[in-house]
Amino acid sequence: MEHKKLIQFIAAIIGLAMITMFISMSNTISYPFNIYLMIGICVVMLLLVTKLIYDVFTADPSVPVHYQDRPGRKTFFISPYRSTTLSVVMILFPLFFFYLFAQLFPVFIKDIQTEFVIKVIIIAVFSVIVLCAAFYCLLTGIKLFIRRKKIVQLIIDDDSFEFFPIYDFGSTTRSTNAVSMFFRKEMKKAYFTDQVRIEMVKDKWQGNKIRMYMEGVGFYLPYLYNDTNELEEVYQTLQQRLQKGKQSINDQLPKNR
Repeated sequence: MEHKKLIQFIAAIIGLAMITMFISMSNTISYPFNIYLMIGICVVMLLLVTKLIYDVFTADPSVPVHYQDRPGRKTFFISPYRSTTLSVVMILFPLFFFYLFAQLFPVFIKDIQTEFVIKVIIIAVFSVIVLCAAFYCLLTGIKLFIRRKKIVQLIIDDDSFEFFPIYDFGSTTRSTNAVSMFFRKEMKKAYFTDQVRIEMVKDKWQGNKIRMYMEGVGFYLPYLYNDTNELEEVYQTLQQRLQKGKQSINDQLPKNR
């Protein structure tokens, strides 16, 4: 995503937050219309944040390939641009909910004193669920921000490679699985000497992907790349190591006879 577009998104979200603050402090808009108006603005902000995250995942930022290279191993990381943006959104959005809840807390107390018990219980339970979700999102966002430059998504060794076990990465649930890659820790290891086949699938609508065939199972390699050159480098590296693994098998065959 371009920095100009990112600034526009953030400015729009800040503007909506300021409007919500003005509505909460203003006496010109009567209750409960002000509550409904603020809820509507929060929904619009949530949609903007969702669009922001989607653009971050589908953008092609002009940054170099981010990996550590040492003899026999390449470790590929998720771009800090993506992880930083996602972590900041996860931190700021719950803070806004906390502020909004603090502004509406006197109204909730007033409802408890005047409304029916069932309505009060429903509002209280809903508020507790939202607050717990916001608190969890805040803590997760802080943890993600701390490790934003150290999120590994692929490791390629001489004889094997490690990846996140997401086997429907190229399907309609790709966006959800892409978010999960920032928080997964356990990786699956596969050896080039196994029944592995690799091909590049080019798609101008959903983006190019690397198709893996391993032990009779086909899936798209979970990888968030910055541009097609980076994905091509990953593909070529996998192909080279795969050919090397097949060659080592062929070299051992005469010795076993």
